[in-house]
Amino acid sequence: MKKSILFLSLVFMWACSTSGEAWLEEAKTRFGKGESVSAKEALEKALEKNPGLAEAYNLRGVILFQEKNYPEAEAAYRKAIELKPSLYTAQLNLGAVLMEQGVWDKSIAPTNRAIAAQPDSAAGYLQRGIIQAALAKPAEAKNDFTEAIKRSPKEINAYYNRGNILFQEENYPAAIADFAKAAEINPNFGKAYYALGLSYIKSDQNDKACLAFQQAQKLNYPGAAEAVKNLCNR
Repeated sequence: MKKSILFLSLVFMWACSTSGEAWLEEAKTRFGKGESVSAKEALEKALEKNPGLAEAYNLRGVILFQEKNYPEAEAAYRKAIELKPSLYTAQLNLGAVLMEQGVWDKSIAPTNRAIAAQPDSAAGYLQRGIIQAALAKPAEAKNDFTEAIKRSPKEINAYYNRGNILFQEENYPAAIADFAKAAEINPNFGKAYYALGLSYIKSDQNDKACLAFQQAQKLNYPGAAEAVKNLCNR
């Protein structure tokens, strides 16, 4: 009985004395285990201890984003940025949540700030490339995807998205190269095989298109089975 009382006392003392930063680390651990509710409770304690802890607001935003509560996630990211404008992840996340809400024109500014804060990270260029593509600026988008690839040569989404723009520009050889590279990096990337098949068709390489569609079908990519039926079973 005495041991139990002592243990509870120690836990209580730890909870009372733990710093905001320690609670933030605890929140990260809980969130990493998929314990979102418990992680939010730890974040509340972190902010009670240190109301100026920008990283805690950023993590709160991440959890809210995962829960698809985009307005509150946006508010959390903005609070993090208010407290620490140089916080790369908060700037990048604010851009992402604005994208999710369809506010493409406003998502560019925080993404630009994220790139300025951490210019060696591929993620900022990839995100800005997606925004540029949505804003019908293909040249700028291609440049950003290329910059993302320079910083992370295995960034499949940069290859795939650049390939899409090249396909739309009817530059099929270059599109094929990008889609093939994406599929090489991740052999389970079904939509890359499907896009590769479409590009081969446009290049009058039906045999290669058939092989690409068959691979997409094996990965259960939507539309691939129909493409195989129409092209390969003639």
